[in-house]
Parts: sequence; structure tokens; C-alpha cells
Amino acid sequence: MAEPQEMKIETETNTFKMKGRPCELSAFSFIPTEREDPPERTVFNTPKQFIKKPQQNRYPRSTYERLFRKEYGYNNKLHRDDREHAKSRGLVVNSEEKEKEVPTLSSSEYGHRLELFADHPDRQHVRIAHVRAEFFRRNGITS
Repeated sequence: MAEPQEMKIETETNTFKMKGRPCELSAFSFIPTEREDPPERTVFNTPKQFIKKPQQNRYPRSTYERLFRKEYGYNNKLHRDDREHAKSRGLVVNSEEKEKEVPTLSSSEYGHRLELFADHPDRQHVRIAHVRAEFFRRNGITS
């Protein structure tokens, strides 16, 4: 087997050191173990764009922290401990949907769903089975 080597790659913006066997090293599969880029760069090596959004009181932390770094404690105000919005406590859907550019719920944008659809279901074009009188009689005797 080939011995692990260190390969130096220079780009216009940075210099990378790839460590490993030459057969394992690929420009498309390389993931550096240490990042020496300045902190204002993102994973895709482009400048980070700072987007100012209104502060959300409902979820002050990121999605990752909410899912994987849960605070394990008992909240006696919730209906059950594993329900975050039991009985819609702390859930303000309308104000959250107004902040989004594309709303998740169309009912919060346009009001409640209409009871009359454009093609509402009616019984105008249904099949009705007419049975002849000699086949079925009301007294239960068939001919």
C-alpha cells in the first residue's frame, strides 16, 4: 500500500494541505479537518451575508440547538411534558406567517377556508338504479 503523504494545494484565495494516501485523495471528496479560513467565510467559501430579521421570541436559538440540545426539565404549564404547544399555549401562528415571504398556511393569508368550493360536491350527476316493479315487490315475493 502507498504511504500517507501530504499534498499542498494553492488556490486564488487560500492554501490547503491534504493528508492521506494519493489513491484516497480527491478534490471532490476532500473535507478538511481543520479550517483556517477567517470566521466571516461560510462552508462554501463565499462571504457571509448578514440578513437582519426581526427577533423571534418563540425560538431564540437555532434549529439544531432546539432539536439536539434540549433542556430536559419538567414544565408544569404544558399539558404533557413532551408536547411543546399543548393547547396552543405560546403558539402565535398568524404573526409568524405574516413575517414569511411565502406563507406556509394560505388560510392565515386569505382568511378561513371557504365552505363553497369552485366545484363543490353535489348529487347532480349521479347514477340512480331504477328497479322494475315486476322484479322487486314490496311484499318480499319475487317473480
